[in-house]
Amino acid sequence: MKSLKISRWLHKYLGLVLLLFLAWMSLSGILLNHPNLIQNVSVHRIFVPKQYQPNNWNRSSLKGIEYMGDSLLLYGRQGVYLSHDNGHTFKPFMKGEFPTSAWGKRTNQLFYRQENELLLSATNQGCLQYDFGKNTWRKVALPEEEEPIQKILLTDKHLLLISKSNVYQSLQDIDDLQFTKLDLKKKIYSSEISLIQMFFELHDGSIWGLPGRLLWDIGGLVLFFLCVSAFYIWYYPKKWKRRYKKKGRRSSYEERNARNFFFKYHKKLGWYFAVLLVIITFTGMFLNPILMMTLVNGSIDSKYYPSFKDENPWNHKIRNALYDTQNGELVLDCSDGVWAGQYDDDDEEFKKIKLPVRIFGMGTTVFEEEEPGVWLVGSFGGLHRLCRATGNVQKILQTKGDDQSGRPASTFVTGYQKLPDGKCYILGHYKGICNEKGEQLNILPMPEYIRNNSKLPLWNYMFELHNARIFRGGIGAFYILIIPLAGFLSLLMLLAGAFDYWFPKRRKSKNTRNKIKGF
Repeated sequence: MKSLKISRWLHKYLGLVLLLFLAWMSLSGILLNHPNLIQNVSVHRIFVPKQYQPNNWNRSSLKGIEYMGDSLLLYGRQGVYLSHDNGHTFKPFMKGEFPTSAWGKRTNQLFYRQENELLLSATNQGCLQYDFGKNTWRKVALPEEEEPIQKILLTDKHLLLISKSNVYQSLQDIDDLQFTKLDLKKKIYSSEISLIQMFFELHDGSIWGLPGRLLWDIGGLVLFFLCVSAFYIWYYPKKWKRRYKKKGRRSSYEERNARNFFFKYHKKLGWYFAVLLVIITFTGMFLNPILMMTLVNGSIDSKYYPSFKDENPWNHKIRNALYDTQNGELVLDCSDGVWAGQYDDDDEEFKKIKLPVRIFGMGTTVFEEEEPGVWLVGSFGGLHRLCRATGNVQKILQTKGDDQSGRPASTFVTGYQKLPDGKCYILGHYKGICNEKGEQLNILPMPEYIRNNSKLPLWNYMFELHNARIFRGGIGAFYILIIPLAGFLSLLMLLAGAFDYWFPKRRKSKNTRNKIKGF
C-alpha cells in the first residue's frame, strides 16, 4: 500500500539523518539522570567551547563578595579567592578539604561572622568551615549524606543550612558546629501543577521517582541500540555487495546472523518501547525555549497529577531561601511556589505565599532581605526590590518590556552585590559585572589563571549538549531550532516505525480471520 511505502521511507531516511542526534540524546540523557555518578568528573577547557569559559566574572564565576576585615573573599563557580588589596589581585583560598572537582568547588555562598571568627562555605559538596588556626577548610558533618548546600542563613537563634531537599539547624556550640535536620511540615493544597514542571518530570521519568528514572534509562539504552542496529542494517549489506562485486566474496554466516539479530530486535524493541520513546521525544521538544512559551500559563490540578508521593515534601524542590526578621519566618523559594513559616515550631505548617514579582522558571538567583521588611528578588526575569508589607515593587534592573511577558530580561541576573561605599552592581550570566542598566563594566580584573584553569563539570557539559546550546558558538542563535526541529522529525520517524510494525500484522491477522470464516 502507498501509505506503508511512505511510512517506511520516512522511518528509514529520517532515522539515518537523525542517527547521531538520537545517539547523543540517549547517552547524555542517561548521564543527566544520575548526577551523583559523574559529579567529580570534569571536562578540560580545551574541549569546552569558548563561550563557556569565564570572562569578566560571568557564568556565575562571581556570585558574591564577603568582606573579612581588610581582606575580601570572592566566591562563585570557580571556588573561593582571597584579595588583600581590595580586588586588584587574587589568590586561591581553597586549602584543606575544599572540593577540587569543577562541580564540587562551586561555592553558592560564603558566611562570615566577625564576633566569633566563623567562616563557612556552602558548596556543591556540602558545608565547610575554615580553621583559622591551621589555615585550612574542613567539612562540617551533616545528618544526611553529602549534598549541595544552597544557602546559609543567620536567624535570631540559629544558623540554618539550606539544601535542595532539607533544612539543617545548628546546635549551640560554634567551636564544634553540629547540625540537626528539621522536619518542616507543608500545608497540603489542592493546587495546580504547572505544565512546565509536568513536562520536565515526564521527560526524565522523575514523575515516578527512582523507578521512573530507571525505566527511562532503559528507554535511553533501547534508543541507543536502535541507532546502532539501524546503522548496521543499512550499511553492512551495502558493504557486502561492494565486496562481492570487487572480490566475489559473499557475506559470511556470522555476518548474516548478526544482521538478522539486529533486524529482529530493532523491530521488537522499537515496538515495545514506542510509547515511552514518543513520550520522551514529545516532552523534550517542549523544554526548548521556543515551545516552552506555550506551556507558561498552563497547569493541571495536583489531584490528577500521576506522580509518586515522596515522604519528604521538599525533596529536590528548594531553590533558594531567606529569613524574614520582621515576621520571624523562614521563606523558601521552591519549584512548586514560595513557602513561609516558623522553622522552630514543630506544629506549624509552611504556607504558600504569593509574591507580586515574576520569578523566572529556573527560580530565584537573588533572594535576600536587604533590611527588615524589604526583600531583593532576582531571577533571569529581572531584579526587584519588594516591600513585603505593602506589596510595592521597585524595578532595580532598568530594562524595557513587560515583566509579565514570560520572556527573560536582557540581563540574566545571577547575583547582586552592594559594596561598603554604597555602590551596587548586578551580576549577569553572560555579561558578568554590570550596572543597573545592564551595561557591562570592567571594574574588577579577573585573573588570567582562573580563565586558563577553568573546567566544566561533565554533568553541565552533557546538559549543554542535550539542549543543543553547546552549538551556539558555531551556528549562533539558530541552535535554538535544533531541538524542536529534530524532535518533530524524531517523533514522525518513531510513529512511522510503529505503523510499519503494526500495519502488516493487522493485515495478516485480518486475512487469517477471513480465511477461517471462509472455511
